[in-house]
Amino acid sequence: MIQHEKAIVIKDLNKKYYKKKQSSSNLFKNIKSNNNAESFFALKNINLEINKGEIIGIIGPNGAGKSTLLKILAEVTPPTSGKIEINGKIASILEIGIGFQPDLSGYENIFLSGRLYGLSKKQIKSKLEQIIEMFGFADFINTPVKYYSSGMYMRLAFAIITNIEADIYLFDEVLSVGDLGFQSKVIKELEKLKNNGATILIVTHMPMSIYQICNKMVLINLGQIDFEGTPNKATLLFKEILDKNRDVNISISNSINEQSLKTIKKSEISSEIADFNLSNFSISNSLDNITKTINYDKDIYIKLNFSYYFPEDVNIILTLVDMHWNIISTHYIKLPPSKKIIKKEITLLIEKNTLNEIKLMFSLIVANLNGELIISYKDLLEIKLVGDSNISKVSGYVNLPIKIIN
Repeated sequence: MIQHEKAIVIKDLNKKYYKKKQSSSNLFKNIKSNNNAESFFALKNINLEINKGEIIGIIGPNGAGKSTLLKILAEVTPPTSGKIEINGKIASILEIGIGFQPDLSGYENIFLSGRLYGLSKKQIKSKLEQIIEMFGFADFINTPVKYYSSGMYMRLAFAIITNIEADIYLFDEVLSVGDLGFQSKVIKELEKLKNNGATILIVTHMPMSIYQICNKMVLINLGQIDFEGTPNKATLLFKEILDKNRDVNISISNSINEQSLKTIKKSEISSEIADFNLSNFSISNSLDNITKTINYDKDIYIKLNFSYYFPEDVNIILTLVDMHWNIISTHYIKLPPSKKIIKKEITLLIEKNTLNEIKLMFSLIVANLNGELIISYKDLLEIKLVGDSNISKVSGYVNLPIKIIN
């Protein structure tokens, strides 16, 4: 048996649509004919080869043809011309709620979707607990999905699809809805699928959110592939297109506060002269040694080792969040510009008894002073703070130094 190395091979793919010319007096005339219609190519001359086990980011401005490409691969719509070779079983999320029956509950839709993908009732039951846990809204699992928010729709769809044993996964804008906690789960699940040998194509307007996990990115613009290659270069070219088109409705930033949601401006950072590499991130109760248990009633040291070179000032933004992705604290570290590689170590101190007993996750974002994202490290570390102090009996996340002054 021949083992295919390619998951997907696309050759000379074209997709043509027609825009009907309609008049108010004769709205339905020639509705089945293309004689009175303007044609346009949603996709034109697409050639692409995707290896097994790769994560491919598909990026581009609105109307570029990204979603059309996924629909063709998923056989939802046929191509006008060209050849497509797919080696493996496909599972996909193309639109919010697609495939769900609105009057059925989330629980019932799990079984419906599972059966449509060829799973037996026994197989679905074996995955049910995991699906509901990933969905995150167990209290609403018996509620008709027509009452779900868009975020809940996407969570349920993602939880189902990632528990389908497929070879190729297609995701369209799964990061566009839901909170940061859901986005973090998505990234973790994509990495898990990749480690299990799956091939993943993900359409997104937020390339920096998948920057670290992609083998490469494909930039589509006006129905054609403008670039195929490294995520860094693809993202920079995407930003240039956004700036040129003045498309302020698309943000490629994975922001953590309103300040960083500024309109994107053309970056002076180029792929040849900009870099940031985090080599170590550790948390301990000791400056000298790594401690396995982190006590809140002792000083806590956060150590960062990294190298960088930037032509302009940048901020390292350290974020502490709880297990529900509520932000506990955000700390900014300003780095001066440098056009040569600098290796640096920074140690931060959280004084003892500042925090209570709590589980924390740490994330790191590097952005320029315009709030433009350069790179992000999500869920660098998850820790649980413990201690023997009576202060742990106090409710809340932090211990504020509140004193009686009169």
